[in-house]
Amino acid sequence: MGEPSGAPPRGEDTSAPTPESTIRIESIRVDSDHGTLRGCDEPSGWRFSDRACPEPEWTPASRVPVSHTLGEKVRLELTLDAAAAPGPVTLTGEGPGGIQFRQTIPISPGTSSITLVSENPLARKIDDLSFDVRWSASESVSIAPAVTSLPMLVTLGPPRSTPIAPYKEDGATPRRVAKAVEWAKRANSLDPHAIVECFLRRFPYYALLPSPDVPAEYDHPRYFNDVGGAWPMVDYVAASGECQAIVRLVRGMLAQIGAPGEARMLVVWADPDQGGGEKPLVADWEKDPRAGLSKTMQVGEKRFAAALVDGPVVEGKTYPPSHTRLPDGKVSPGLNRYEACLEFSHGGMTRYYCGGVGVLSSRHDILKVFWGLVWVEFLPDEGFRVEKVVRRYRGEAPPEDRPQRHPIRSFLRRFARGLP
Repeated sequence: MGEPSGAPPRGEDTSAPTPESTIRIESIRVDSDHGTLRGCDEPSGWRFSDRACPEPEWTPASRVPVSHTLGEKVRLELTLDAAAAPGPVTLTGEGPGGIQFRQTIPISPGTSSITLVSENPLARKIDDLSFDVRWSASESVSIAPAVTSLPMLVTLGPPRSTPIAPYKEDGATPRRVAKAVEWAKRANSLDPHAIVECFLRRFPYYALLPSPDVPAEYDHPRYFNDVGGAWPMVDYVAASGECQAIVRLVRGMLAQIGAPGEARMLVVWADPDQGGGEKPLVADWEKDPRAGLSKTMQVGEKRFAAALVDGPVVEGKTYPPSHTRLPDGKVSPGLNRYEACLEFSHGGMTRYYCGGVGVLSSRHDILKVFWGLVWVEFLPDEGFRVEKVVRRYRGEAPPEDRPQRHPIRSFLRRFARGLP
């Protein structure tokens, strides 16, 4: 005769299985992070926000980015909830790059908090990690969830969260730090000078004409705006920007990765009345954003302006307006007030990183960014005429540049002496 329907087979243990004790992870706070990130509620834009990112960084419903110094151990505070009291439990966590947590802890019914410190530090490299930790515990105890994950941006040091006015490129946000980390990784070096140069190489030239490819709200190529300052430039690298915008972005990126060293944004120019334009004049752009060449002269009915020209010019010749794109694809000589550079000092070495130009070793070398210092007269609907070349900093004189071919020189000598 068969067994009753639904009865277990003979010889099988019919007692109900004993359920494992379950410890639930309610939240994780990263105690060893920098705590300087702002604007986690604005992940899609480049604008800085004063609102601090929330804590704890991990819950079943949220994943908040953190920044952490490379080569340091990770310290976590876990909030746990246990339905029963399984007694002492050895909790183990295995993270990326061989990071391990292991600690024996007493567990009581209800909610409790514990602090875990990794047995080994993070690798000594700038990185963008998905900090995934796989959790396990002693026999007969399960951990839920078995894996926790949150974004971790590994930097040289704490990102600077206090932005420098007026465009606030230095304020730390998750998107900014992530982009700075992405670019810094390409340097394959922890030397801050190598990282600065790597940043600068992304912009082999500067731009002085607006690009139709860049939204008007960003004010290309100046990037004077309140929606991220120079930061939107990383989305339009091919369009570049003014030298000062490039330097602002590079300085901001250094702030995001917590690079050691002193970074100052300088503007450098020359004045025809100071050593004939030989002496470099320098100002700190943060303290004096209006600094630069602004010399003019009135002679009779004519008004002349001094300018730093970036291409060869000839006295007496008229050129299209500064940086006009010509039919043959070339660009007319550009007139400038200054060259913006990042003066960066670290490890006993100071270098000048000039936007769209390169790396220089002295302030005097910065003047060689320009072809020369000139006096020009602006002509309505024509552009400008070069009245006098005060000083050449590089390159040969154009073949047409011969004193005898330009009687205007005698005129200039007269007004230089104040004669009518």
